[in-house]
Amino acid sequence: MAMTIKSTCQRLYRTTGVARRGVTLHNHHFQRSFEEFSCVGRGCASISRFLSDSQQSLSSDRKTRNDLLNIARMSTLAKPEDDVGRAIIHPTIESIRSLRKSFDNSISVGFVPTMGALHEGHLSLARAARSENDVVIASVFVNPTQFGEGEDLDKYPRQLERDVDLLSEIGVDHVFAPSSDMMYGKNHATYVSPEGFDQTREGTARPGHFRGVATVVTKLFNIVQPTNAYFGQKDAVQCVVIRRIVDDLDMDVNVQIMDTVREEDGLAMSSRNAYLSPEEREKAPIVFKSLCAAREVFDSRLARGMEELDANDLHEVVEEVLKSEPLIKEIQYVAIDDLETMQPLVKVGSAGCVVSLACILGSVRLIDNIVLR
Repeated sequence: MAMTIKSTCQRLYRTTGVARRGVTLHNHHFQRSFEEFSCVGRGCASISRFLSDSQQSLSSDRKTRNDLLNIARMSTLAKPEDDVGRAIIHPTIESIRSLRKSFDNSISVGFVPTMGALHEGHLSLARAARSENDVVIASVFVNPTQFGEGEDLDKYPRQLERDVDLLSEIGVDHVFAPSSDMMYGKNHATYVSPEGFDQTREGTARPGHFRGVATVVTKLFNIVQPTNAYFGQKDAVQCVVIRRIVDDLDMDVNVQIMDTVREEDGLAMSSRNAYLSPEEREKAPIVFKSLCAAREVFDSRLARGMEELDANDLHEVVEEVLKSEPLIKEIQYVAIDDLETMQPLVKVGSAGCVVSLACILGSVRLIDNIVLR
């Protein structure tokens, strides 16, 4: 797959961490040649190919030529032409740390942690990271410590090659894909336990889950050392947990929480949606409809000039909608919580709240939430 000179240079810049100005801006003659080659679309698979194709153009600028050769040697993109543009997979901590240490301090690194089985929700996070950072790293790791007894760890979808292809199309540069043994050695004994979150409704339904989340996110942040990290609002308590550990442990990372991405019928995108039968999938939008009913109550009360309403009123309307669908086998919880702490509210004022729920539709556990303010 051929790439233009410009895209090749930019990709090498993103993946090696060499300061852009040191490559493209110190010499006006090279900058002019760079633009000319880009405009005519001459293809090359690497800086080395570019140099061999343009000897005369660069002959008067030995420094630029040497700079580019050094970048080509440093780059991990030295691979077959049809593989250029594909994200580089790093299976070890040593590999991703070595990469990170090669970056100049001025390079911004966007990080998208995932458990794989990617869908549009994950990809929207990757796009946001790509638009805001010089280098983008994603992780694909099914974290065993956040699964409880009887949960779906063993059957959770694992499809690394497909995931890497999807991330590559967006422009993700590197994928960290460690094994469980790599992340949790045989003598591993240290965990991060954010206090109070096991007492949230999601924490009660999944004991130990947030200890697992906090631990793996802390480990990933320590390994990758991102500038910005991207998470989806669908996992509402998880988002609050991550912000809490970043603040409490003084981590130098900016946490970006992005809106939940939904199917056209409102169902929140989730890797577990693949478990739904056709009939269950048809009925699944009832989950979001129940949250929209809560939003209608909230908006109408405030529109009538009420300063606050009972949290129980929101709880009841969500449960009423969910109970109208026979395929909902169990409502595990409906929670009306504070936006910052995820602690339960009795009254909801103009500051708003998070309405979240978990239910069993058929045999599949679905979670969703909506922010009201």
